[in-house]
Amino acid sequence: MGRRFWTKKVKIILAVAVALAILVTLGAAVSKSVSTGESIITTILTPLRSALAAFDRQAERIYGYLFRYDAAVAENETLRRQLAEAEGDVRDAEVYRRENERLRELLGLASENPDYKFASAYVASWSVSDWEVTITVDKGSADGLAPGMCAVTSSGQVVGLISAVGPNWAKIVTVFDASSEISAAVAATGETGVVLGGHNEAGEMQLQMRYLSTAAAVRNGDEVVTTGSTLYPRGLLLGTVTGARLDETGIDKYAVLDCGFRVDHLEQVFLITEYAED
Repeated sequence: MGRRFWTKKVKIILAVAVALAILVTLGAAVSKSVSTGESIITTILTPLRSALAAFDRQAERIYGYLFRYDAAVAENETLRRQLAEAEGDVRDAEVYRRENERLRELLGLASENPDYKFASAYVASWSVSDWEVTITVDKGSADGLAPGMCAVTSSGQVVGLISAVGPNWAKIVTVFDASSEISAAVAATGETGVVLGGHNEAGEMQLQMRYLSTAAAVRNGDEVVTTGSTLYPRGLLLGTVTGARLDETGIDKYAVLDCGFRVDHLEQVFLITEYAED
């Protein structure tokens, strides 16, 4: 009986041991299965998580770049606008400065010639060809301008004559025009001649004082002025002598003049609307 008891007891113990062994084995298997699954999932997700993190960082960098780029563009546009405004202010100031200088010179001319009455006009355009050298100004018949009026610079240098007018424009044939002929005299000596417009051999605009006597005393730097007529008041400056020579015949002498201005650089002219004829 005692033997059977121990046999039964042993069987129970063995059964419990087997059960425990099975449970441990199952537990280990389950544990191993969970660890393997987590490992597989982690292996799959880790690169994805890394990629997402890298994408997020790159997106932040791109956003930051775009934000900084937009800010830089806006700042650049602001600076460009401010620079353009500053340059415009500088240009305006320079225009006013030059205009003030011209008006001061004109006051000097007016004080020397109290009988002169002037009308100011700005040059709108100019035209230069082998035969024609003209300018168009922004004043016309509505401002009292008329054909035949003489145009001068602020210093009294002859520019030309009005040849045609409209309500708000006037065309001026300049002294360089091939049709221009002005009675003139050398201020220092009284030698007389005619100042003609035209071009030299190089095609440059040039004034020449023609019909001088062979014995005429003409020196570089001598001023040549108008002798006075119904078109040009007396004593207006036409140019200064830069050289004198004989023409192709070897008989007639002529002088080359520097008129002191360039047609394409003229900004403003003054029209003599009235003057007392000598």
